[in-house]
Amino acid sequence: MTKNHKLAKWLELRIPYDAKGRNSIVEASCQEYLKQRQQLKILDLGAGTGANCRYYLSKISQDQEWFLVEQNQELLEIAFDRLIVWAEENGYDSQLQNLTLVLNNQVDKITIHRIVGSILDLENLIDLNTFDLAVANAVFDLFSENQFQTLLECLKKYQLSLLATLNYTGTNFIPQTEEDSNFIKYYDQHMQRLQDFGRGMGPDCGSSMWEAMKGIGMKGLQGESPWEISSDDPVFLQLLLGFMEESIPEILEEATLQDQLNTWLLKKRHMIDQNQLSCNIAHQDFWGYWE
Repeated sequence: MTKNHKLAKWLELRIPYDAKGRNSIVEASCQEYLKQRQQLKILDLGAGTGANCRYYLSKISQDQEWFLVEQNQELLEIAFDRLIVWAEENGYDSQLQNLTLVLNNQVDKITIHRIVGSILDLENLIDLNTFDLAVANAVFDLFSENQFQTLLECLKKYQLSLLATLNYTGTNFIPQTEEDSNFIKYYDQHMQRLQDFGRGMGPDCGSSMWEAMKGIGMKGLQGESPWEISSDDPVFLQLLLGFMEESIPEILEEATLQDQLNTWLLKKRHMIDQNQLSCNIAHQDFWGYWE
């Protein structure tokens, strides 16, 4: 399995948790703001395999034009494949024309474009003057504070509202063990390690995003959007541990800590096999707009 297909699998597995976790009050506030418009033109930032777009398609009553912005071209190709399947399952005819997918039924028309590029380079990718909304799901915890500030300044320039969902703020295993806090701390520190663009916001993204939005004059609303992963989903729990196993060693400096990590992972996997482990992952949703 290629790295992209592994990522695509993960993005699909998280869909039911994302859908259940999304904050209904934040979402309803955005829908109320947009309901007077006869049609909507929407940017999907960091679109991945199109799961965020698919989630909103049936929640919007107006005609929709979507622009999926993603650096990874293969993920966008997977996104269009899955959107075509979604169309078949939901009574739409689909027509693919180069980089544009048109979905039609007897009432609605949905046009979806794919754009390969960075969401930090939006002005060079597309004319932003006529958009109504930008959406992003599980993206900004990977951003630095400066990168998020740059994006907000771009959105302000075009008075473009933002619905940003499932922004990571913390992990908690149930039942807890003494070692959990240390290795979760290392996992979070890995997100915030120094990279060429700076340090990712990681679990601090909730407070950092909210302060940045208020600081630039954006009005809005925030709310909790937790994942509650039960012991009945061992595949998902094992994937979470796999992410920790891959990332934490990159910041460990002592060999003894690696041994401790291996022991901790082994215990956690044994608990999963015995259906004795669950996990809560905290996120926050944000709706921001300009008056």
